[in-house]
Amino acid sequence: MDRTVNHGATESALQLLERIEKELLKTPNWKEFSTMFSIFAMESIERRPTSALLTNTMRSLLKFAVDKYAEGQDIETFKKGFYEKIEEVKVATVRSVEKLSDIGARWLPDGSRILTHSYSTSVIKIIEKGNRLGKIKEVFVTESRPGGEGVYTAELLSSLGIKTNLIVDSAVNYFMGEIDFVLVGAEAITAHGALVNKVGTSQIALSAYKRRTRLIVASGTYKFSFESMLGDRIKVPFLDASSLEIPQDLLKLDNFAVSVPLMDVTPPEFIDAIITEIGITSPEGVPILLWEVYGGWIGSQPDIKDLINKLRNIS
Repeated sequence: MDRTVNHGATESALQLLERIEKELLKTPNWKEFSTMFSIFAMESIERRPTSALLTNTMRSLLKFAVDKYAEGQDIETFKKGFYEKIEEVKVATVRSVEKLSDIGARWLPDGSRILTHSYSTSVIKIIEKGNRLGKIKEVFVTESRPGGEGVYTAELLSSLGIKTNLIVDSAVNYFMGEIDFVLVGAEAITAHGALVNKVGTSQIALSAYKRRTRLIVASGTYKFSFESMLGDRIKVPFLDASSLEIPQDLLKLDNFAVSVPLMDVTPPEFIDAIITEIGITSPEGVPILLWEVYGGWIGSQPDIKDLINKLRNIS
C-alpha cells in the first residue's frame, strides 16, 4: 500500500511540504512553477481527499502564490518567500501537535487504560507525555486493517516502555469493558462535529457508546474541514482488492465483489470531546472555535479549486 496512506495525516502533510521544497523551488519561471504546482496540488488532494490538514495546507500555499504573482513579484524573490512560508507552516503544524499533546497529557486520569486505532502522531504524543507523567496503565491498539497501521503504533508504544496490547479489529467490543476511554486521531472534523478517520473508527465509537465509554478525539484546528462547512461532502477513498489477501480465483467469480473503504465517519453524538491546540471542546463547539481562530465566518476562506484554476492561468 502507498506509504502516504499508512502515515498519520500530520506526518503525511509534513512529508508533502518537504517534497514541495525539493521539487517546486527548482522551477526557473512563473509559468513552469504555476503549471507544476497546480498539478501537484490537485494530485495531492485527490490522493488523500479526506485529509483536511493537507487541503488547508495547500489552500494556504496556493493563496500565497496567487497573491504574490498578482503583486508582480519576480520568481526568485517569490521562491525565497515561498520557502519561508513552507517553513512557517511546518513549524506551526509541529507546534500545534506539541500544544494539544500537552493539554491531552495533563487531562489524562491517573492509571488510564486507553484504546486507540490506526496511527496518529497526536495520539502517540499524548500517550507518550502521559506516560512520562505516570498516568498510563496500559494501551490497547487495534490492528487497523486494511493497512495494519496499528501494528506499527503498538510497536512504537511498546518501545517507549508502555504496556501495550495489540488486538484484532473484531475484538474491540470484547475488550471495551477493560478500558477507560478511546483516544483516536482525525483525518478531518466536519461542520457539525463529525469525525472522519480510518475505517473502523465508527464501529469502535458505537461499541464505546453502548458501553458508556468515552471517546476522545485528538485533532488540531488545522484538521477542521472548511469544505464540509460550505456544504461539500468529504469523499471517502477506497482501496483495490490487492490490499487484502484474497485468493485470485475468487476475484474471477461472477457476482463477487470486494469493497475496501479506507475511512469512515463517526457521528458527533458518539464523540465526548475534541482535544485541540487551543483547548478541549465538544463537537458542538467546532464552529465557535473556528470563528475564534480565524476571526470570522469560515466562508471567507478561498475555495481551493478556484485557487488552483487561478494558478493554472498564470503565464
